[in-house]
Amino acid sequence: MLDKLNSIIIDKGCSLKEALNKLNNNRQQILVVVDNQQRLVGTITDGDIRRAIIDDQPLKSAIESIMNKNPRYLTEHEADKAYNLMLRHKIRAIPVVGKDKKLVKVLFLDDFLECEKRYPEKTNYIFIMAGGKGTRLDPFTKILPKPLIPVGEKPIIELIMGNFKKYGFNSFILSLNYKAEIIKLYFAENSDGYNISYTMEEDYLGTAGSLQLAKDRLKETFIVSNCDVIIEMNFDSLLRHHKKAGNFATIVGVEKNMQIPYGVIESKEGNLVRMTEKPEYNFVINSGVYVLEPEIINLIPKNEAVNMPDLLLEAKDLGYKVGVYPVNANWFDVGQWEEYQQTLAYLRRVEET
Repeated sequence: MLDKLNSIIIDKGCSLKEALNKLNNNRQQILVVVDNQQRLVGTITDGDIRRAIIDDQPLKSAIESIMNKNPRYLTEHEADKAYNLMLRHKIRAIPVVGKDKKLVKVLFLDDFLECEKRYPEKTNYIFIMAGGKGTRLDPFTKILPKPLIPVGEKPIIELIMGNFKKYGFNSFILSLNYKAEIIKLYFAENSDGYNISYTMEEDYLGTAGSLQLAKDRLKETFIVSNCDVIIEMNFDSLLRHHKKAGNFATIVGVEKNMQIPYGVIESKEGNLVRMTEKPEYNFVINSGVYVLEPEIINLIPKNEAVNMPDLLLEAKDLGYKVGVYPVNANWFDVGQWEEYQQTLAYLRRVEET
């Protein structure tokens, strides 16, 4: 990938001849022009070179005279739009920039086509619990429903959906209640190719109860996600693991290391046994993402609030196989202020690198 990237980047001080040689040595038919600070300043296509030669432009001319000074590009937070943009405008590569238009990477159409072959579109539904009031994010959620709270340049729910879409999942059911019409209006204008349908809770049905409302659609293995958790993981591998293990339900667990910032005392009958200074503990925590078989809906009473942990424990007690899929991945619970701020800080760091 590094060789591919180097073959497409050229400094703005280079000559037309150098650009011609570089184009001849890559298969992308485009060069990305940068300044000495690695900022995007233009692009050159084989068509630009061809027109310059037809116009008898000297090969020692600087490429600034022929480059497109207003090229199409995306910011890091828009990178998921690259594939559709390249198809629509019939271009083979598109630059992605960060702060001050500094080049971060170049996305290639060939890589997307490879990815599409690896992760063909699936028919499995992604069911997103998006009906809660989001009281932990007051006062934002007095105005906007929690799924539409922005994280960077996109709302939470669209980041979640985009992560699934990378791996071929593009059929979504959104379970709505609080400010449902605002969410529907948003996606009416910003569907971005997602296949979306809805269920409407009349009362709050917990983190699993609204599955009963979509029983007619959930006929094969499906994935459930809370609308306030963002996790960077391979969902295709998750589905394959679930099927291979023969699980009735699979919980995605995130490996977490936590340090207690105090000395911890262990005592027995009032006497000191052990004292450990700032101990570290490793946990596997519930990510809020689950793979489920449709038969689990039969365990959910109609029109009753049911939470996912209770449903999974009931399934286990009834003898169904409930597995755990632990991952070491970036995971953010943006449903609370502290984690929300940490997520924004993480995205800023990514943008600056």
